[in-house]
Amino acid sequence: FVPLDIESNAGAALYQLCRAEGWLSSHGAMDRYDGAAFYAQARANQAVYSEAVMAAYCEDTFAGLLQLDTEQDKAEGVGRVPFVYMDYRKQGAGVQLIGEAVSRYRRLGRKKLRLRCAAENEIAQNFYRRIGFRKIGTDSTAPVHLDLLELNLV
Repeated sequence: FVPLDIESNAGAALYQLCRAEGWLSSHGAMDRYDGAAFYAQARANQAVYSEAVMAAYCEDTFAGLLQLDTEQDKAEGVGRVPFVYMDYRKQGAGVQLIGEAVSRYRRLGRKKLRLRCAAENEIAQNFYRRIGFRKIGTDSTAPVHLDLLELNLV
């Protein structure tokens, strides 16, 4: 895992490509996709926590992207993951990405990990259930239907 410099042209391009591909694979279309808002959120997350956006590599090959939001739900002892992108599906990258988030949030004293997942994304929903997440509600502020999932870290 290495921090992604999203201020550089290459880092910004990689982040935006992963976000767009992630949206399309989750929702099946680019309706309501707001790349500028996602990028602004990533920049804001990185301004607070320098390693908020990390690229994962398997040897020298890009394997995925992990974004952390250390401020949202902080008062509740929760760490948020606004975005997970796996380039290496079915090869353990997802477990490694979530494991990295768990490790970092535990070091920050967080008791729970939360993320949102498209309700219709059965592959991701099944993955998150398999590793211990449970649905605790829905996000009514999102432009599309998203389930709010949570994992206990203690």
